[in-house]
Amino acid sequence: MSGVFVTAIGTDCGKTHVSAALLRELARRGHPALALKPLMSGYSPEKLDQSDSGRLLLAMGRPVTAETVSDICWKSFTEWSAPNVAARRAGVALDYAEMLAWARGKLDTHGGVALVEGAGGVMSPLTDTHTNLDLMEDLRLPALLMVSNYLGAVSHTLTALEVLWSREVDVAAIMVTQSLPNAGLAASMIEELGRWTRLPILEAGFSRGPEDDARWAGPMVERLF
Repeated sequence: MSGVFVTAIGTDCGKTHVSAALLRELARRGHPALALKPLMSGYSPEKLDQSDSGRLLLAMGRPVTAETVSDICWKSFTEWSAPNVAARRAGVALDYAEMLAWARGKLDTHGGVALVEGAGGVMSPLTDTHTNLDLMEDLRLPALLMVSNYLGAVSHTLTALEVLWSREVDVAAIMVTQSLPNAGLAASMIEELGRWTRLPILEAGFSRGPEDDARWAGPMVERLF
């Protein structure tokens, strides 16, 4: 199995957007992939297709229902907060070992290309005992690190890289995104990060439709898979 763990230096860096574009490109090339979103929080049940899991399902060409969401998402919470906080407030106990077994089982059964999308950033808690970094390490998947251009992003990126490497998590590439039209341009961040790392640094500009996504999704698929 080949795959990546899609993570970020923080929130709102475009993890789901990038994941969905990669899924569509893989399908276009005849390599349908599995996407997993082990934990999801902050969504509206009335707009399930707009949730992270819903967008991943649509990119895989699957219908969006409560049943299909539960097939790729271990636990979900409507409250807009970190999954472990939302779970605690909902009175739900999140057992990391159970979540890990669920993810491994899905990946092993699929056997092909897979994307696992984390919740929040590299060190964001998933449960009250484990973070995204723990899940990356235990699944033994390389990281695709999402970065947005904002003041402090270079420091956050370099910190994330040091933490990933300290746990021997391979970093496949850095993807600089422009998640909002008024966000800082990706090109300047790519230039700045290039002074500090030799990792592949790619760009996903602000999306105005599938055509925009296809320009960068194709090269990214070729590099990752």
